[in-house]
Amino acid sequence: MLNVELDIRAADGRAVVALSGDFHLADAPGVASHLITAVAACGPSVIVDLAALESIGYSGLSVLLRIQQWTRRRGGDLALAAPRPAVHLMLEATGLINVFPVYGSVDEAAGGRKFAAAVTWPSLALIG
Repeated sequence: MLNVELDIRAADGRAVVALSGDFHLADAPGVASHLITAVAACGPSVIVDLAALESIGYSGLSVLLRIQQWTRRRGGDLALAAPRPAVHLMLEATGLINVFPVYGSVDEAAGGRKFAAAVTWPSLALIG
């Protein structure tokens, strides 16, 4: 049984995957599989809606990072939308707030209006 629930839809050539609940180690394989399926079905880019995600662990962050790398190799990207305070704090604490494009809402992510700056670190190849 997963601790995180997923809702997948398409929006303007991008997959929008809404995560809710708690995203930790046991959920990693299932969430990764759903994200890859969503990108394959909806296009090379994905927006991960974090508005209902209560918490995320290192394994969850690792999945998002690997999927971002995978989408970029295919000409797309992975953006994060509407992280709750606990998730935002985890992104800040790990430095990943500077790796992912992070937006205040799914609409902002679809329109490209940034919530926080994104920087690609050259050391990402070492992860995963």
